[in-house]
Amino acid sequence: RSMHPRSLISGKANYRELLDPEFRARAPNYVFQCGLATAFLIAIILLENAVLRAAIVVAVASSAGPIFIVPNSVAVTPRRVVGGHVVAVVVGGAFSPVAGLPGESTYLVDVMAALSVGLSILVMVSTDTAHPQAAGTALGLVIYGWSPSAVVFVILSSVIVLSLLRVVLRPRLINLL
Repeated sequence: RSMHPRSLISGKANYRELLDPEFRARAPNYVFQCGLATAFLIAIILLENAVLRAAIVVAVASSAGPIFIVPNSVAVTPRRVVGGHVVAVVVGGAFSPVAGLPGESTYLVDVMAALSVGLSILVMVSTDTAHPQAAGTALGLVIYGWSPSAVVFVILSSVIVLSLLRVVLRPRLINLL
């Protein structure tokens, strides 16, 4: 579903080329699934404001997109969503104390953050829990620090709720791509 090459060159696109050809037929699903993602994110963001910094929530929130856009993808199975974030919590949690040492340089934090993401990815693909969005969880835990409230209340509970929503609502959800 790509735009005609002449449209790309001239910059003039037919409006029909900009919309999903099945949009009209799928409009109820678009509204329902995007509405679910929005409602979930509102709840998480309100919780985040009370509990911790935005970087952690962004990592979790980025999981909501694929769950509601491509709910039938293998990348959003509960094993991968929950497992990927658990791996990221463990790895990010292991690097977090090193980056939080007194007098540490920003370079050390940057290196620890990058290492936590790289190792998280390695462990995820090795354990069949690859969920790319979870890499942001490891990054956030290194940059902003590990805390029980961040891990339990925001990260793990959020991805479990997201995965449960996907399982329960899956008969009503379709891939929007």
